[in-house]
Amino acid sequence: MNKAKPYLIDKTIIWRAWLAVKANKGSAGVDGMTIEAFEHNLARNLYKIWNRLSSGCYMPPPVKRVDIPKSDGKTRPLGIPTVSDRIAQMAVKMILEPQWDLLFSDSSFGYRPGKSAHDAVAQAKVNCWKYEWVIDLDIKGFFDNLDHALLLKAVDHLHPAPWVRLCIVRWLKAEIIFPDGHRHSPEKGTPQGGVISPLLANLFLHYTQDKWLEKHYPNNAWERYADDSIIHCRSRWEARLLLSQLRERMKDCGLELHPEQTRIVNYHPLARRKSDGHYSFDFLGFTFRRRAARKIAGGLFTGFLPTISNKQ
Repeated sequence: MNKAKPYLIDKTIIWRAWLAVKANKGSAGVDGMTIEAFEHNLARNLYKIWNRLSSGCYMPPPVKRVDIPKSDGKTRPLGIPTVSDRIAQMAVKMILEPQWDLLFSDSSFGYRPGKSAHDAVAQAKVNCWKYEWVIDLDIKGFFDNLDHALLLKAVDHLHPAPWVRLCIVRWLKAEIIFPDGHRHSPEKGTPQGGVISPLLANLFLHYTQDKWLEKHYPNNAWERYADDSIIHCRSRWEARLLLSQLRERMKDCGLELHPEQTRIVNYHPLARRKSDGHYSFDFLGFTFRRRAARKIAGGLFTGFLPTISNKQ
């Protein structure tokens, strides 16, 4: 073993990671270096990343925090790593994703190869014909509240290479610099905007939510896109019981379901007589509710169907 470089990392993975980061574009991080500036001295910059990763001394620079406006007038926090750090994260993602993705449920659609938000909406549309009730889940501040210890327990369960685990720990602890200049060393959470964050989020919710549902409610269909989920139920009683138990499960895993935005929805034709007051839900930019539709053979019928959300 080379004491100076104890970890064997194929240089081609760094090159492939660079090509992916370049294709994704994106703005500069805290160091101000753009993708174009990075490319001016490409060979040297890529070698520095490989050298530090393979020697175990890679230390991620701070993450630049920005607030992105949302359509409802609020903002969404985004963490922007430097270009070099995005390449390092992409290299780790390219190593882990082919292994981890095989474990994930077919009903998990977010940030996975070969899956999309439209696939999730299409499956939800089919399942809404089979069930009369839906739990519309909203995890309060998921990316900001993800428990580091539980996440690393999930990571360790899959036995990644030591240098990969070392990098994940350092990315979770990487300092955040806010727009006003103050710095924060996080004890929980993973930045939205980080290349590795969606994969870590999927792993966390795979064990926290997906496997739990498969064990305790194997006959209930569901769709999840990152932290946005809907669960289909057969009755109000089942929906209330499942939601109550899932709320406790989330609490045990350091998360909280939003008390106002998590709702039970009923879409039976007589829903306004039977339900708790919620007859529609939004999922991935679409509003699901009862509406008139035209049959293929002609004529109209009323179905519970998605259309582009008015919130867009």
